[in-house]
Amino acid sequence: MHKISKSLLLVAAGVTLGTSTALVEQTPTVTYAATMSQENFDLANRDIADYLGNCQQYEQNDQTFKGFTSIKSIKYTKNNQIKVDVNDDIYQLPKARRTLLIQTLQNGVYGTLADNNLKKLSEKDIEKGCKTTIYLNGHVIGHSSTNDTRKISWNK
Repeated sequence: MHKISKSLLLVAAGVTLGTSTALVEQTPTVTYAATMSQENFDLANRDIADYLGNCQQYEQNDQTFKGFTSIKSIKYTKNNQIKVDVNDDIYQLPKARRTLLIQTLQNGVYGTLADNNLKKLSEKDIEKGCKTTIYLNGHVIGHSSTNDTRKISWNK
């Protein structure tokens, strides 16, 4: 069994947790490559879906994870972007909480990629973040700023 690392949860939640917790199915070790293969993207997106599922489970008992159940899916794409599909209830969260949620997802995606050896990331890559677009029912409702991928602009 492969457990989600303490560092992934720390990066994802932005808080200190006492121990590693959730268990997920083990994935084979994948070697680093300059560009990710389609197989690596498939593995990455599967692992990212597992990450999201774990965060959604934690939401019931920990306010740090508030809002994760508003996320339907996260997809990491070949052009180093994240596409996030959300539910209508995302608007029940204040803008600041929505932004923090998306920033946490960005960290979680990069943490998942690094922890599972799917993409080699430098500290600069991680600090910079990756371009993110948020969708509700197929329509863009938010996106990361062009100059600062950590800054999220919401359409309403």
